[in-house]
Amino acid sequence: MSTFETSPIAPLVGGGLVERGLSRARVLSLAAALCLAGTAAHGAEPAVEPLPAAVGLRAGDWLVHGRIIGMVPTERTSRIEAIGGRIDTPAALLPDVDLSYFLTDHIAVSGQAGAIRTRPMIRDSLVGDIAIGSIWNAAVSGVVRYHFLPGARFNPYLGVGVSATTPVAVRPAAGIPAFTVPSQTSPLLQAGFDHHLTGNWFANVMVKYVFVPPVAYEIAGVKVKTDLNMLVLGAGLGYRF
Repeated sequence: MSTFETSPIAPLVGGGLVERGLSRARVLSLAAALCLAGTAAHGAEPAVEPLPAAVGLRAGDWLVHGRIIGMVPTERTSRIEAIGGRIDTPAALLPDVDLSYFLTDHIAVSGQAGAIRTRPMIRDSLVGDIAIGSIWNAAVSGVVRYHFLPGARFNPYLGVGVSATTPVAVRPAAGIPAFTVPSQTSPLLQAGFDHHLTGNWFANVMVKYVFVPPVAYEIAGVKVKTDLNMLVLGAGLGYRF
């Protein structure tokens, strides 16, 4: 007996379809199509659409922010012995990066480390304006934040934390002898929001107020005492991973 005679499509051919006017080739083509359809229906895996990225931020998420910030000194007071005048610390524009981890849907902790440069000057002294130099500080900070709307596209937050700075390079201006400034630890308050753009990308706006303690140092025998707070404004992007 031939292979064709024992196949499951043999009845189609030998059972009358050919006799009703369909050619053997036409019947074989039709049977093959039916077999392929059956294979697709029973054996092929259905296509699975990828799940969309979750909206908002949740427990277990890591989020890195990259921003441009402006540091604006506020509530400035100072006292300079002998020559008088005041200390002026100009505003500065700097890059800023922090990393956050969401302990719960509402509570996240963030940390950052970097370098900050200030260029204080003595203004309106008896001998005029005097450039002091540039001061580079290594800065680290930690913040605990409360996020009000986890899982929403717009997620505002409030935070409280601490910032610490340690001078790593003091470069006196021309004519100014070497001097030192102390390390500082400052409490801070933070507010802002993350807005989910698409996928894992977020827009971020942040404002931070740093309560800087008074600092005293000596320059060429002149004692200087200055007190200021720092307002930090920033905007940029965040990426969740």
